[in-house]
Amino acid sequence: MVEAGDKTESDNLISNLPRTTLTTDPEELNRGVGNLLVVAVLVVGVTFAGAITVPGSCRDLNSGSSKNLMRAYIFFDMLAMNFSLIAAIILCLISLGRIRNYVTSCMEAAAYFIFYSLICMGLAFTFMLTITVQERTGFFITIITFQAILFFIQFSFSYGFMLSLLWALLEK
Repeated sequence: MVEAGDKTESDNLISNLPRTTLTTDPEELNRGVGNLLVVAVLVVGVTFAGAITVPGSCRDLNSGSSKNLMRAYIFFDMLAMNFSLIAAIILCLISLGRIRNYVTSCMEAAAYFIFYSLICMGLAFTFMLTITVQERTGFFITIITFQAILFFIQFSFSYGFMLSLLWALLEK
């Protein structure tokens, strides 16, 4: 029987997990800035390529649903690109030494911007798939169902990350 003050084995496992914190070691900070900068620039490149090679451009986009899907695709593609650009600018400022007093908080902000850019890029990809396969009804339903399931999995794994952002913002 477990008493009120006792910890179960699962509680010990969870509480003993190592927490990732940002270090003040300059070498590790530079490596972290470099890694985040690579991700940010890759997202910018992919979203830019997605904007200049718009899906379904050879098809008739006169129907209302096609126009709305295209608007949603462009909106989320634009959000992903801008979030990544903001993160890249913050990371460049850190690597140039322009932000000495706020390195930790700026690294966290850049990580959040990259995180949200990846979510927006996934949503843009979903709308791009929808535009591409909307004429084939069975395949369309299958693709959208799988994308919804995968987005739910992404959201459930990132829920703790989003809550930590909310609490950090509320504490300040």
